[in-house]
Amino acid sequence: MSRIAFVWELGSSYGHISVLLPFARRLKQRGHDVVLVLRELHNVSNMLSDEIPVLQAPLWLPQLNGLPAPPLNYSEILLRYGYFNADGLAGLVSAWRSLFALHGSDVIVADHSPTALLAARSMGLAATTLGSGFYFPPRQAPLPNMRAWLNVPRGRLENSDALVLNNMNSVLSAYKVQPLVSVSELFEIEENFLRTFSELDHYPQREPAKYWGACCNIEMGQETAWPDGEGKRVFVYLEPQSRDFAKVLEAIAALGLRAIVCASGISDNLRRQYESPRLIISAKPFRLDKLLAECDLSIGYAGHGMTAGMLMAGVPLLLLPTQLERFLLATRVAATGAGIAVNPEAPLPDYPALIRMMLDAPGYRENARLFAKKYADFDQSEQQENIVARIEEIAIEAIAARKQGGA
Repeated sequence: MSRIAFVWELGSSYGHISVLLPFARRLKQRGHDVVLVLRELHNVSNMLSDEIPVLQAPLWLPQLNGLPAPPLNYSEILLRYGYFNADGLAGLVSAWRSLFALHGSDVIVADHSPTALLAARSMGLAATTLGSGFYFPPRQAPLPNMRAWLNVPRGRLENSDALVLNNMNSVLSAYKVQPLVSVSELFEIEENFLRTFSELDHYPQREPAKYWGACCNIEMGQETAWPDGEGKRVFVYLEPQSRDFAKVLEAIAALGLRAIVCASGISDNLRRQYESPRLIISAKPFRLDKLLAECDLSIGYAGHGMTAGMLMAGVPLLLLPTQLERFLLATRVAATGAGIAVNPEAPLPDYPALIRMMLDAPGYRENARLFAKKYADFDQSEQQENIVARIEEIAIEAIAARKQGGA
């Protein structure tokens, strides 16, 4: 039996938990001691029972002023989460070290958790990453500009990398650990489980890598059927507070389409305002596997799992990203020809015209089907088994190395 800590430090939404949970459960069933260390706990009881212990992840809470804005590379994201000075970072690393020591962790599995990786390195713990490409940047120095449409002086990226690197090495030196030569070396660990496809990697300039395939839970949620009648079928997954939510629903109604809408957190008043016999709205997720065969278009905010699931079903996508990570993914989808990305910083588009164009133009559907055909043999259950087996292998090696070192 090994001790495995699944950790989530940065980012928001419960998609992070849904990525980790299937693996934590499988390893628990195999007899391993598993713990979840999570950023957000306020709604976790809706996703799991008490079968796996849950702990609060150490978090950086202060808001820092005067940082370069907007953040241009991964280092500039880290500066906002404790990497601006060595003392603040040392406190976070100390907290992570304490958690791993109390659990007796042999391996950590990290979803967007750079400080957990730094703490594991300081302790000589085996580490893996699990998630989309955004969470572990390519092996470049300086780390690449994520806003390619902005003309960024190389010196700014180099300076940000240097500050982050110096602070990480200051912390590592306190534990007498060899310094890193670049920020990206933080991610040179036992395994990076890139759970995506090459076409959906946020970093198209990445070095050759192994892609394990995406995670898309389309068999979970409440069952429903498409509304009766005529009209194309559209699935919508948007947050009701987003800028374009009302305009999208108004466009769907104006075009006479049939739609199923998942809008987490929508109020009953707002739901009743837009719901009709041709437009089903719910705050809870829908089971999609029985709906996608007849779906003509998906409209969403470019969450990784939902986006991959739609493409693997051959459904074209109109994507309305609300932040940088989602925008980068949306542009990658647009590059395949299977969708359109709406820039959240651009003026509001003409949604009736845009939706009608996507439904009428065959190219989007054809390119989505080409994507689905390319990955038709992908088996998510097999992927999970392969990842679990690799984690077990890493754990065995880590335990053996520790025993040999203590001999």
